[in-house]
Amino acid sequence: MIVLSCKNGPESQVRKKRTRPDRDDAVSPVVGVMLMLVVTIIIAAIVSSFAGGLGSTSGTAPTATLAVKMSAGPNDTNVTIEHLGGDPLATKDLKIVSTYTVPDMWGAKATSKAGHMIKHTIDGSLAPIPENALDTTSPGYPFTPQVTNDDSVVSERTADKTFGTAILTPGGRLTFDRDNFLGFETGWRTIYGFGEGVTTHVMIIHTASGKVIYDRDVIVPW
Repeated sequence: MIVLSCKNGPESQVRKKRTRPDRDDAVSPVVGVMLMLVVTIIIAAIVSSFAGGLGSTSGTAPTATLAVKMSAGPNDTNVTIEHLGGDPLATKDLKIVSTYTVPDMWGAKATSKAGHMIKHTIDGSLAPIPENALDTTSPGYPFTPQVTNDDSVVSERTADKTFGTAILTPGGRLTFDRDNFLGFETGWRTIYGFGEGVTTHVMIIHTASGKVIYDRDVIVPW
């Protein structure tokens, strides 16, 4: 009886109380290390994601001042883009989007395409089409149709031979045939109503950075 009472006595309780803190002390460092690992992994993931975003960032956006000029008369059928100042522009990195809405009237006559919007895109990243390689029997000749919607022609290429290969520098200019630039036969007046005072919207985009360099309505004189 004395032996049994000693096992259940104060000394046994003291031993039990001493062993519990030892176990708790062993658990705390493990939890701390695990938390540090989790935090480290999260930080590494954030840094990796940020670095990946920087790596995929497109080219630096240039700064340039441009002017677009065109007339409606039969004696000057060119469209010019003038570089008034700023950074040189590689035309392979440029996209030109023109938008023209056919007016209701040409003089005293109603236009047959009244109200139709013609949107035309010239993309310098695409190889220019040699003039002698154009299919004269294709719909929308002399343009390469991409989408036809409500009788409007949308194309991404032009017969211009220099766009896509030239560097446009301050003081320089690009010259386009007016029909090729706008995407329709501007001389068909009673169809498209392209005459003095019409408005064409022109937007020039630097595709490598996504920056819009030029975005204006161009009022066309005769």
